[in-house]
Amino acid sequence: MKELNFTIEQTAAAARTGHVHVNGQELSTPQLVHTGGELGKLTAWQLKRVNVAAIKVNGLPWWLKADHQVNSLPDLHDFYHWNGLLLVDQQTRVAYQAAKPRGRKKDGVRFHDPVTGQLKFYQPADGLALQQALGADIYQSFDRSVDYYAPVDDLAAGVEQTAAWLPATSTVAGQTLGKITGGGLKDLRQKSVSAVQQAGMAGYSLAGIPADLPDKEFNRILNELVDLLPAAHLRYLPTSSSLTQLLIAVLAGVDLIDSDLAAKKAGMGVALVGPHLTSLHLDRQHFATDFTALDEKCQCPVCQGGYRRATIHQLVTSNAILGEQLLLQHNLFVLDRLMGEIRQAIEDQQLESFIQELRQNP
Repeated sequence: MKELNFTIEQTAAAARTGHVHVNGQELSTPQLVHTGGELGKLTAWQLKRVNVAAIKVNGLPWWLKADHQVNSLPDLHDFYHWNGLLLVDQQTRVAYQAAKPRGRKKDGVRFHDPVTGQLKFYQPADGLALQQALGADIYQSFDRSVDYYAPVDDLAAGVEQTAAWLPATSTVAGQTLGKITGGGLKDLRQKSVSAVQQAGMAGYSLAGIPADLPDKEFNRILNELVDLLPAAHLRYLPTSSSLTQLLIAVLAGVDLIDSDLAAKKAGMGVALVGPHLTSLHLDRQHFATDFTALDEKCQCPVCQGGYRRATIHQLVTSNAILGEQLLLQHNLFVLDRLMGEIRQAIEDQQLESFIQELRQNP
């Protein structure tokens, strides 16, 4: 059985730096796991040039397309020529949203394929087999997805069912992050944490925290939840966060953080620039005659490759895919640089002052 090894290097209050070792790969933490479909928008070579280290892909469409025959699915490392860290989202949330109440079974979830309308039965064994077939380096346990603000009885049922499914990943426990569920309720989250501890998982996946949660509530639940976790294990937040929530997660001591920020901004024609990561809206007309680089001080391949704001403005306003690709490369590079600066600030015991300065208006 393969093992995931995580070591903590430095701490600054609750925040910490560390290293993840799995499948012959090493990853510095805190680190972003990019979730914006980057493998379908850029080549692995382009991703390497902007220092992307970890990516998560949506797995459910692959499972539905394979019609349960996961052995026919490709290892996505080979498929995309990607040699970085790969996670696969089982997307139980999608399955449960498509399921009727009677489709929520003790051995899985029955739902209608949103594309074909065919009835499907998705089970923990399917989720594990899917992750293995697609070549995930880190696995996650199967969970009964429940809305954050659902009634207490529904949240409790979700915690109980998620815990009951943990043995389905027992053969790969050393490479698996157990899902922690329970909405915004501390006592339910504690039960979920205890179940994952007893199952001997390699770390914790802080599930069920929606991306649109208000920042104040996001900060409360995340800090409350992290306080329940043993310090030595890996912590992963599978929520695509805003920049503010990303910083909250770092300060709370989360090690791996989902982010679709680079792709979301690029899709809107926005470049993140300067020391405060200001949003530069390249679709605005005044950029048509601006022949400066996106960011004169940026070392990314786009800024160093001679692309000008006027060029990207023309590409964005004409809906050319190249415009989004260039902005995506730049934004990925900028966010990787930010995480490197955050790790250095933790090591220098300057994280709070660094984040205060980052949050200041330019």
